[in-house]
Amino acid sequence: MNFLVILGPPGSGKGTLSRQLQDVHQFTPISTGEVIRQKMADPLSEVGKAFAPFMDRGDYIPDSLALDLFQDIITDFDPDARVALDGFPRTVPQAEIFADWIKQENHHLVGCVFLDVAVEIAIERMNARLVCPNCRSTFPRIAGHPAGAACLSCGGELMPREDDDPVRMRQRMLRHDQVTAPLRDWFQQRNQLLALNAGQTTTALREEIENTFNL
Repeated sequence: MNFLVILGPPGSGKGTLSRQLQDVHQFTPISTGEVIRQKMADPLSEVGKAFAPFMDRGDYIPDSLALDLFQDIITDFDPDARVALDGFPRTVPQAEIFADWIKQENHHLVGCVFLDVAVEIAIERMNARLVCPNCRSTFPRIAGHPAGAACLSCGGELMPREDDDPVRMRQRMLRHDQVTAPLRDWFQQRNQLLALNAGQTTTALREEIENTFNL
């Protein structure tokens, strides 16, 4: 498998970029955050119950849970799949185990993209988005998708995302900076990091990724 890691704070556009990479370059987008929310929405999921205390605090799940989740997600993937990872690895210990696993399994790390965005812009974006609780598709209010409207993908009722309240937004932004700064340095030291201004259009971001990593 070929993996592209996408880092960036909440609201930086990781999901939108992942979907465009899927459309143009057949990268399967994996958002561990969305997978966690899906499991938490299932009252019978023991895994979801384990995640809940961390998500309720606006915190990240421990490395051990993150690694187990990643392995569970990719179990049935085709060996030749292209995968865009949003939310894993999240820490240096996760990255080290991930890198060892890639080497042992003869997979390939395309590189790591970091989407840089100012805190206030990220919060504004998060305030302006709605999510479908069924398929987890995200829609911006600015594009004419009001709360309660039907999801264009499955018909579900659009609503604000569970953790897009102002208090948890700022907690997530602060926690992101604390956790991922060492991770960005880790990728940078290995000449695998491409830092981009998330204020650009998604197409412009994709083209920079294409040129840097020869997609």
